[in-house]
Amino acid sequence: MEIDDVRDILPLFLNHSHAAVAIKDLEGRYLFANGEYQRYVGVGLERVFGQRDELFLDAERARIAHEAEQAVLKSGRGRSADECIVRDGATLSFLVARFPILDEHHQAIAVGIIAMEITQQQRDSAAAERALKEAQLVNSQLRGAIFALEELASTDRLTNAWNRRRYEETIEGEIHRSARYGHPLSMLLIDVDHFKRINDLHGHQEGDRVLVQVSTLIRAILRKSDSLTRWGGEEFIVLMPNTGLGRARATAQRICEAVAAHALEPIGHLTVSIGVAEYLPSETHTEWLARADRAMYRAKDAGRNRIDVDPARSMTQNHVEHLEGNFVQLVWKEAFRCGHPVIDRQHEQLFARANELLDAVMSGRPKDEVLGVVEQLISEVARHFSDEEWILDAMAYSGLNDHRVEHAGLISRCHALVNEFEAGVLPVGEVFQFLAHELVTRHILGSDRDYFPLTQMHPEVSGS
Repeated sequence: MEIDDVRDILPLFLNHSHAAVAIKDLEGRYLFANGEYQRYVGVGLERVFGQRDELFLDAERARIAHEAEQAVLKSGRGRSADECIVRDGATLSFLVARFPILDEHHQAIAVGIIAMEITQQQRDSAAAERALKEAQLVNSQLRGAIFALEELASTDRLTNAWNRRRYEETIEGEIHRSARYGHPLSMLLIDVDHFKRINDLHGHQEGDRVLVQVSTLIRAILRKSDSLTRWGGEEFIVLMPNTGLGRARATAQRICEAVAAHALEPIGHLTVSIGVAEYLPSETHTEWLARADRAMYRAKDAGRNRIDVDPARSMTQNHVEHLEGNFVQLVWKEAFRCGHPVIDRQHEQLFARANELLDAVMSGRPKDEVLGVVEQLISEVARHFSDEEWILDAMAYSGLNDHRVEHAGLISRCHALVNEFEAGVLPVGEVFQFLAHELVTRHILGSDRDYFPLTQMHPEVSGS
């Protein structure tokens, strides 16, 4: 995060606030302060930007601020306190909140400060509560501003895909999680066919329109957990966490077909060539990308408008045992634990229930018996979702609302699949694939991991 970037963006959000607002980097230097902050520190903003408190505050006040900010960074939680400042013979009272500003990996990148001036009467009345609520509102605005700034800095302006910087900041973390938890990670390298000819014949403006259209078609097929990056020129990368080679291949094929089916006047039908590769333990990102790149060029050499899959695969075999056809038996691993005993016990039980469903399918048991296993699995999933939401609510998990929405969508899809299976319009294999892999494996090894840092800190909160 650059100081000049913050100065340019944040005033649009915060300069009209009645609260004093500032952001410091991890070394205590000011990245941003609004006009009201001058009253809080007692000096002009020209002395604040890029400097530390000790250069313009008295030593004791600078020490208190430093200790409070270090405590916030260490705990990962915000804290508030009353501060009394004597200036020109008058005593000023402020309610001051400090909080960590986190990146997408929940790592602190800065410290936010919000100071609300309050009178003695306000301190002793409900007005203090209103002042705190206003501080919380500004806190929310500040977090929104930081998010907007990060989005601007990490998004390709033409296609709204991730840019190369965002990808490079993310990829090592994804590789680390894949290696640590034993879940698969796949990549699609996509190249728009004959793009140079499109630019030469129709001009760069039409070429840009092609890139926008292709990125839109790709994004419509991806899951929420997948990411799309414009790698450069006409190349895109799709990163697919918790995805083995089989699902990645199927997604690549859908993208290829969707693009080929779309006509863009006056150019006509577009096509793409796609290389697919699953990450292998111990290889570098460069080696993995090179395998995807070679697969993509094999697709081009074979005539374009097709996919090519790198044959190497092993990560998927680390956490599933492949059986007949596309069915797999799920294997629970200690690395999948979140640290909360209730959630971990239920997660492990859901893996076992999914394998019971697989046994029922593979042994050719009657449809009504398979249906009974399906309904039992769905019932346990619903109970788990309810308990998990209760626990996360007790922990004040910030992503709970989104998690609830995802839970509701999964349960709704479960009931729809059961109805289709009972009506004879959906084969049992598709029911198993959704319940065992989309619902149990992908959700537990994907979305649920967002709250793992919180549950590891608070394992004592019990379920309902």
